[in-house]
Amino acid sequence: MAIDCQTFYTRCLFLATATLLLWASPSGQIFFCPQISLAQTPTVRETNKSKAEQLYQAATEQLNKGQLRTALKTFEQVLATLREMSAPQAEAATLNQIGLVYNNLGESQKALNYYQQALTIFQQHKARKEQGTTLTNIAAVYRNLGQYQKALEFYQQALALRRAVQDALGEAITLNNMAAVYDNLGQYKKSLEFYQQALAIFDKVKDARGKGTTLNNIGLNYSNQGAYTEALSYYKQALEILEAAGDRMGVGRILTNIGFAYSNLAEYQKALASLEQALAIRREIGDRPGEAVTLDRMGTVHRQQKSDRTALQFYQQALTIFREVNNSPGVGYTLSNIGATLLKSDRFEEATKKLMTAVEVWESLRPGLTDENKVSLFEKQAETYSFLQQALIAQNQIEAALEIAERGRARAFAELLASRLGTENSEQLALPKPPNLAQIKRIAAEQKATLIEYSIVDEKLYVWAIAPSGDIAFRQIDTSNLDISLADVARNTLVAAATGRTRGSAPDARAAESANNSAAVSTRRLNRRLHQTYKLLIEPLANILPKNEGDRVIFIPQGVLFLIPFAALQDAAGNYIIEKHTVSIAPSIQVLGLTRQHRQRLRSHPSSQLLVVGNPTMPSIRSIPDEAPTPLSPLPGAEQEAIAIARILQTQAIVGKDATERAIVQKMPQARIIHLATHGLLNELQDMDLGVPGAIALAPDRTPPTGATTAGLPLHQGGAMTSTTADSGGGAGDGLLTSGEILHLKLNAELVVLSACNTGRGTISGDGVLGLSRSFIAAGVSSIVVSLWFVPDAPTADLMTEFYRQLQQNSDKAAALRQAMLVTMRQHPQPSNWAAFTLIGEAD
Repeated sequence: MAIDCQTFYTRCLFLATATLLLWASPSGQIFFCPQISLAQTPTVRETNKSKAEQLYQAATEQLNKGQLRTALKTFEQVLATLREMSAPQAEAATLNQIGLVYNNLGESQKALNYYQQALTIFQQHKARKEQGTTLTNIAAVYRNLGQYQKALEFYQQALALRRAVQDALGEAITLNNMAAVYDNLGQYKKSLEFYQQALAIFDKVKDARGKGTTLNNIGLNYSNQGAYTEALSYYKQALEILEAAGDRMGVGRILTNIGFAYSNLAEYQKALASLEQALAIRREIGDRPGEAVTLDRMGTVHRQQKSDRTALQFYQQALTIFREVNNSPGVGYTLSNIGATLLKSDRFEEATKKLMTAVEVWESLRPGLTDENKVSLFEKQAETYSFLQQALIAQNQIEAALEIAERGRARAFAELLASRLGTENSEQLALPKPPNLAQIKRIAAEQKATLIEYSIVDEKLYVWAIAPSGDIAFRQIDTSNLDISLADVARNTLVAAATGRTRGSAPDARAAESANNSAAVSTRRLNRRLHQTYKLLIEPLANILPKNEGDRVIFIPQGVLFLIPFAALQDAAGNYIIEKHTVSIAPSIQVLGLTRQHRQRLRSHPSSQLLVVGNPTMPSIRSIPDEAPTPLSPLPGAEQEAIAIARILQTQAIVGKDATERAIVQKMPQARIIHLATHGLLNELQDMDLGVPGAIALAPDRTPPTGATTAGLPLHQGGAMTSTTADSGGGAGDGLLTSGEILHLKLNAELVVLSACNTGRGTISGDGVLGLSRSFIAAGVSSIVVSLWFVPDAPTADLMTEFYRQLQQNSDKAAALRQAMLVTMRQHPQPSNWAAFTLIGEAD
């Protein structure tokens, strides 16, 4: 759905004691113009001044009534009069107002033109507060156009100016507007933080309308997260305030939001009553973009009530207006809604056309966004790709659906990776286009592997198998008859495989002996959960998987399926997949192709340096809130592992106090192979608010000063280092090498092995798993071995040592890992001891 955030503008009158008038706009931003006072002058000038003030007052009243075209003509008369008088700052304020009108008419380029003229004048006169106003206005245009990154850049400039001149109201307005952009991007936590900051300032300066505006926006934030009851409580508070203030546009907006909240609570009559009130108000005041939002919402309520024909009528009206006012996000959301309705009505060909157009709109919004914003924005758009796959499969367009499945995953990852793989003369490549069918087949041939791509669509799993020959097979798996959700299937499978001692826990000889003895008895006994998941995900494909155990199979999961330890799944005879196939995983086919390109580049610039780290002197973390940080436990097995691997690789292991974060980060860019045997941290660092989860423990470069833990403050205050610090190898020095820090490194390794706990886990999104593995690959690593759970110390050391022995004999990393698992399995039969690790990326 198109977001319907509250916006209001403060208008200035050309009077010595100007009154600030607030007015709402559908763009979701807050605008205002500076108070301007024209000094007393000779009679002619006074006459012109009086004329300008009267015209300005008339234009303001016309604007408040929604008479946009009439207001525009009147403001143009004001502008002409002011230019005759040579009153540049008043002229700039009027230019701002004309830009505002054009923005609400959907004429974005004209709005930008007038705003830029105003900004130039204010800059010439060093009017910093007014510059902040105009920058806010410019940002609003870019937000309406869906150019979110550009909008944020202008808001940041405005915020800095407003804070510099101690413009509290302007600061609150800008914070509110920035929050609205983060809402658009799906970054709801960050958005809410900005709204709360704005609300506190509005309360402090006793600005009731600002408070009402922000309460509405907070309600929308909760609604976007599915908390509709909480949203309604905020909407009702906001409605009371804005009704008392006579803000018709704001009332129309809140009534729309209330209606949509009721519809999601299945209270359809209340929803339609509220939406009809909103529509009447918005039409009365000429709020065209707001009218479109309300019509779109009404279409959805009728769709929820299975009145598809009526829904389509409302959607079409909304689409027409969104296109008229150049609101690209609104166009995308409404096209997606139309496509979903046509799909539900079995009008598959029509649905395909609408949904494809929606996809094209979504993809037009991504250029220029940061990686983080691309990831969060896609989460709001993913449903369109799912609908489109359903429409294509319904028409038996299997290969076209595969292209869309690939187009709808790991797009930000692919674009980030492509930018890192630019030529030596250019850091940035053009944004890579999603792979077409021919390119997908070519990647399968280059990999000499069968690619298995899963797509979760409603209550079905779509699965494509692309053979190296280019042959494509398709299976559709019904998940509606499962007794638990697919997410629970994935989590239960992980738990079923991940049994045993945690790496770093104190050894218990009797427990270990008992575990090994019981495992030996039940080696070939079926694990019910591992077999059930095999039946669900693998058995439908069994007859098209390669028969030769040396032929590689690359699984490309989606969503919760990234939690599946594919190597440990068991067939009816009790055989594990790893005994029958050489397996690895990838976040997408395109990312797989890009990692291969990078591997080929590395071959032209080979490095002989090797980096093996084990059991560094451990940093301290806070395991319990409000308690002092304590050092992580040492890992003697990891140290023995590193020494043994270094001996195989004919290098020297770095252990203990020598394995400092700064030293290791400085060595990493020159290393061909990087092996890190230490603690991996995932949920243990929640108090650090890392953004991208995951960290590797290394030795701290510094000792915290005495008293650093007083007042309950954590020793480590943040995770992400700046790109300058990371690139220079400076490091944060705390001994926690985080995913955010890794992302800013420039690495050239053909292989990274994270011999630690949970290094393959992270935040699961439409872009894959956001964590250590993604950060390392984006930093320039072509292959990485990571774990899915807390791995046991001694068996992991055995597995890793065997992996490097095998790698000396066979450069195929997937084959080497498979052989290492098979060898380790003989001594440690339980999957918990050997199945946690998986290879991501290029195997050769």
